[in-house]
Amino acid sequence: MNNAVINFNTDPKLKSEAKKVLNEMGLTLSIALNASLRRIITERKIEFIAPEIPNTRLRKSFKYAEKEYKSGKMKVCKNYKELEKHLLSL
Repeated sequence: MNNAVINFNTDPKLKSEAKKVLNEMGLTLSIALNASLRRIITERKIEFIAPEIPNTRLRKSFKYAEKEYKSGKMKVCKNYKELEKHLLSL
């Protein structure tokens, strides 16, 4: 079998953790990367999944919005037309 070598930079901790998880699954980093490349080729796309856990900035925004809502300062619209009217008035 003819092989090509791909070199790329990654965080050493990321590589180590990935190798550990893959080893627990009975796989190698090479197998996982080849599977990923094959999927890109067949599907003609690559997906990046954002974590579902909000980051610090988003959590602060949630707290601020909740505070504004409870204080009555936040405008609550009952429908799209009302929202549109409000946004256009700003």
